[in-house]
Amino acid sequence: MEKEKIQPHCEVYLKPFKRNDKVHTDTLSNQIFHVKCFYFKPEFIKDTGTYEEIVNKYPRYKKVFIVSDKPATSLALRATLRKNSIDRLK
Repeated sequence: MEKEKIQPHCEVYLKPFKRNDKVHTDTLSNQIFHVKCFYFKPEFIKDTGTYEEIVNKYPRYKKVFIVSDKPATSLALRATLRKNSIDRLK
């Protein structure tokens, strides 16, 4: 059975990534961040490009992530992401 693909959300901005969003990946946890949301030092940038370019470049992402201009979003998911982000700041 094939695993269902997901629409990832920016860890900081809490919005789903869209096809042409400018993003960075980091060398620490291999996560995707909007360029404006990247909170690590510049030396931790692994790669930069549009969300679509990054997903298509790395098989790990392409296998599980959806690339769309009309991303599905779940209010329950956004609330959970926001709570987790706030908890990490404490």
